[in-house]
Amino acid sequence: MREMKKNNKEDSQRLSDPPSTEKVEEAEPSPFITIVGWAVISLFFILLLLTTSPFGAFLGTSEWAVVSALHGMLATLGVVIVTVVGYLGWRLYIGQLRAYSDLRILSILTVLVSAATIIFGNWVYIAYRSPGGPRAYFLANNPAIHEVFFEFKEFIALFTLPLAIVAAYSLWTYRDSLPQNKQLRTTITIVIVMTWTIFMVTYILGAAVTKLRSV
Repeated sequence: MREMKKNNKEDSQRLSDPPSTEKVEEAEPSPFITIVGWAVISLFFILLLLTTSPFGAFLGTSEWAVVSALHGMLATLGVVIVTVVGYLGWRLYIGQLRAYSDLRILSILTVLVSAATIIFGNWVYIAYRSPGGPRAYFLANNPAIHEVFFEFKEFIALFTLPLAIVAAYSLWTYRDSLPQNKQLRTTITIVIVMTWTIFMVTYILGAAVTKLRSV
């Protein structure tokens, strides 16, 4: 009789208990999987556009069209990645992050995308400074656009790469001590926030300048 009461009590307690945190966390979508899914969907739509519209009309008539398109696509991908990393960085700071492996992988992707964006951006910069290019146009019509907005954007963008490297190096080197070391988590979060801020400012200014005068 006592055994039956004990079993009934355990069954009722098991039914009333909320699901464990581990199960809830396992059910949460991985940020890394989200990035991969976004990339696959984007690639699908890009291929769809390329197969249903003239390639030249899709990219434009400029000889720098392909390089500019790659630069813009990498910058857009970078905005998505650094935003996800920024969110995970906030959770790291408040001590609620569980997807440490996702953050480490995304930190490496941030470094790669930042480096690729800078490389293609400097490539496009050749066209920007060429005779009759956007630089000459801005200096003749509105010098402030070149001297303030574009030059500021061009050089501040270079800081995203070393900051991303610092964040990735710290996340991979000190990964075992992150859960217990709040000072280290705070430092990494500050670096991540700085990377996100600079990337966003650069992206917005670049889009604005391109809208005014493209290469």
